[in-house]
Amino acid sequence: MIKIWNRWRPWHKVVFIVMTALLLVTAAVGGTLWYKLRSTANAMYEPLPPRKLVPLNMTKVHSGNKSADKPVDTSPLLTDPSLNEGQPFTVLILGVDERKGDVGRSDSMAIAVINPKSGRVTMVNIPRDTLTKIVGRNKEDKINHAYAFGGVAMSVASVEEMFQIPIHYYVKTNMEGFQTMIDTIGGVEVKNQFPFELDGVHFAQGDLHLAGYEALAYVRMRKQDPNGDFGRMDRQREVLQSVLKRAASLQGMTHWTALLDTMKNYIKTNFRFEDWQNVMVHYMSTLKEVEKIAVQGRSARINGIYYWLVDDQERVRIHELLRNKLEQSA
Repeated sequence: MIKIWNRWRPWHKVVFIVMTALLLVTAAVGGTLWYKLRSTANAMYEPLPPRKLVPLNMTKVHSGNKSADKPVDTSPLLTDPSLNEGQPFTVLILGVDERKGDVGRSDSMAIAVINPKSGRVTMVNIPRDTLTKIVGRNKEDKINHAYAFGGVAMSVASVEEMFQIPIHYYVKTNMEGFQTMIDTIGGVEVKNQFPFELDGVHFAQGDLHLAGYEALAYVRMRKQDPNGDFGRMDRQREVLQSVLKRAASLQGMTHWTALLDTMKNYIKTNFRFEDWQNVMVHYMSTLKEVEKIAVQGRSARINGIYYWLVDDQERVRIHELLRNKLEQSA
């Protein structure tokens, strides 16, 4: 399923909160907090280890009653993009649930393709229970377990393997930081679609103002949602939109300093400070549409464990769609 919003939707759908906050701060305060911005970006910076995307030799694509082997060519996509030239690039967005005594798992995962030439951002939300090969483990498991086994590097490599698309950048936020950030900006406003309870919090139907702890429970809930993980992803986007609106309304150096300190402590990315500058100059003003793509599949229980199964045909569909977005010139 593909949905396109004709009206501009802000950067929260592209690179979680971090890119939006940095861009807004730069635009709002100019040189006043320039040193703070640079130090925050440096603290958040965490590079990916060198890796090689190995193209699949053949992927079986089924069409009706026929099946054919179709090559998946990734070679033109292996070069890192030049952000100062406005080239399209990919970002893997990770919301990680790390609790005390637990190495954590990726609670939400999405690929974003940013193409300023076409003026479009393409978002692919990956269900956390998707069964796929975990690179470096020589086994299949839920995609969200890749983070538990090998952190960001294994998550990136596994997503690259699954769709044969290079991930140029990532942005990872700790869900504890998500909670702290919301408290820092004074809470968020949401419109809850149906009543439910989670983690000791009752969420009535209708308009709600949520503090950090409540917002975290709100975006975590999925078992009581008739749409499961997809309904939860909708709530995550709603909360992120509210966060952006609140952040845009902040005034004064004190508020921005507190927000940047929160980001510094809870967000990691391989975007450098110079990359943020290039994105603002060459990308921000050109993007006018956000395209949302769902990974199609079916639910199944294997040995009593729930999985989201994605067949080869769907993986090739996502690969070709994202590849076209990366190569699209207008």
